Amino acid sequence: MRRAATAIAFGALSLLAVPYAAGGQTPTVKIDAPRDAPFPAAPEITVRAESLPPNITLPRIRLRLALDAAIRLILYDSTIAGDVARFTTPRLLPENRDIFAEASVLDNAGQAVITASQIAGRTGPRLQLVQPNGRTGVVVMTRQPTFSWRSAQVTAPPGPWVYELFITNVSTQETRSRTRITDSVYTIPDTLQANTSYRWKVVARLANGFAGDSAVATSQSSFVIAPSDAPVATLLYQNFPNPFPAASSSTTCIWFDLQLNSDVELTILDLRGNRVRTLIPGQLPTKLASGRYGRLNQLDGGGCDPRLVWDGTADNGRAVPAGVYLVHFRTNTSAESVKKILYLGR
Repeated sequence: MRRAATAIAFGALSLLAVPYAAGGQTPTVKIDAPRDAPFPAAPEITVRAESLPPNITLPRIRLRLALDAAIRLILYDSTIAGDVARFTTPRLLPENRDIFAEASVLDNAGQAVITASQIAGRTGPRLQLVQPNGRTGVVVMTRQPTFSWRSAQVTAPPGPWVYELFITNVSTQETRSRTRITDSVYTIPDTLQANTSYRWKVVARLANGFAGDSAVATSQSSFVIAPSDAPVATLLYQNFPNPFPAASSSTTCIWFDLQLNSDVELTILDLRGNRVRTLIPGQLPTKLASGRYGRLNQLDGGGCDPRLVWDGTADNGRAVPAGVYLVHFRTNTSAESVKKILYLGR
């Protein structure tokens, strides 16, 4: 019995030529994997056997995908008859992992006569949110925002992707959802509340795949629905990030809107009502004009104004203990507002 020979060269296609005495044939096997970066979560891979000797009348091609070069941590193993085989994976490949491919040509007796191996590619995230999304709060200047996201490539079957969109009011925790979305860009048909913070997430599932093959992505921060004109109400927003410090920031940002010119006082209190830190008056005066405050860039409404952040210190500069604190917001034109801050300490 002729032993199978194997060539392994990861990072590029590996071919093996084995001369046969009869006719001097040189059989080869070629793996044609997608060159997309990142590698598809459910790819189509074509394998071709060429120059097979005439004694192999019923060739079969076996493809294995694995997480390791030795092809031990196997993710997929399938065999198709013929000298050209197109393989599609019925399950999603793991996220953010190198995927290795090994293809073998089997003779009439089921023995491997030639094998080629290569690294097929590296997968990426299955699902990523695009807009409105950011490490800090984002302002959306319409009450019917457009949401967009990216998902990993898949063949059909097991794809295509079908999405569910969930939008949650940060203050009331009321959630509205839309299902059976087939595009990765979606404008909601209903109207969100102005001057209100929301968070959102997307759940992606395969239309023709297994129930367990899905992906979930949640917005990094909240977004705020704000009209493009002057604020329609005086409003204190929930600070972000909350709790803090967080991976995105060592401080927490405080936003507020003023419908009218007002005298403003903005302070941090402990749960007993004792003043810990005074933000206004401070770098901002007490008397403020109508407008939006706390944003780093008033043009796009993003980021955090360094004059309106709290870093977990008291007025004397000393760090306060970890715990729950209160943002106290008072004007002479509206009712007082209070938001809770969860400070994790330094």
